[in-house]
Amino acid sequence: MNEFKAKVYQTAIDQLKQKETLLAEERKNIIESILEEEKNSAGDKYETSRETMTQDLNSLEKQIKQSKLDLEELYRLNTIKETPPTVQEGALVKLGTEWFLLAVSIGQIKVDDAKVFLLSKNSPLGELLIGKKKKEQINFRGKMQVIEELA
Repeated sequence: MNEFKAKVYQTAIDQLKQKETLLAEERKNIIESILEEEKNSAGDKYETSRETMTQDLNSLEKQIKQSKLDLEELYRLNTIKETPPTVQEGALVKLGTEWFLLAVSIGQIKVDDAKVFLLSKNSPLGELLIGKKKKEQINFRGKMQVIEELA
């Protein structure tokens, strides 16, 4: 695996771990608020407040679950060490001047001085890239772009 690709994976993994930590802290705060609310309140206002906090907690639980799945997927893809002959899941692709990692959809990260977009192989761009080789062209959003690098 080339050095830049290794840095991309490590940065993405670190970012997801940090997100998990923040989500866990937020979950703890909501649970504490729910417990505190039970001690201090009664009536309709209590029920509405508790329902809102429960919805927030459920939403957070979904985010935590997705974050764990994304992290597991990054670890799995990070084990692929050789450069593939065509674009496939786990590949790092330079399209024009921009870098893309076909892994999980977590958006943009910064590695060294480069922006790297992490996207799913099932995204519109991911689907266009799968199976293509270095120096092949794709038409994305009406614009022809060349696969400059593949790692």
